[in-house]
Amino acid sequence: MLEVRHYAENDSIFLDGRYLIKGVAGAILWALLNDFAASGRTAFSNRELRLDPRIRLPDISDNLEARLILLGRRLVEHQAPIRIDKTGRGCFELRIERPLALLHTPHGV
Repeated sequence: MLEVRHYAENDSIFLDGRYLIKGVAGAILWALLNDFAASGRTAFSNRELRLDPRIRLPDISDNLEARLILLGRRLVEHQAPIRIDKTGRGCFELRIERPLALLHTPHGV
């Protein structure tokens, strides 16, 4: 089982105790993984991410696509059993290769 820990203070993500990413890209991954855990959902669109209040994208020049590319690269570099694959214009799929344990640490803890 892959342990995914999210720290709300800076949206950092750790996979099995190893740092992966933080900031907006961390918030994106956490939102995607929570949607997957809640409903098994794997198909997403850039548009819906832009509108998702959990991610808190900056209003000006959010560079969502660049953040998704960075996140995808980091997952590959860490040989994580999680992948983000582009499936079309503005659409992508979350691939999960191992069961997940999602652990959240709130602000100030």
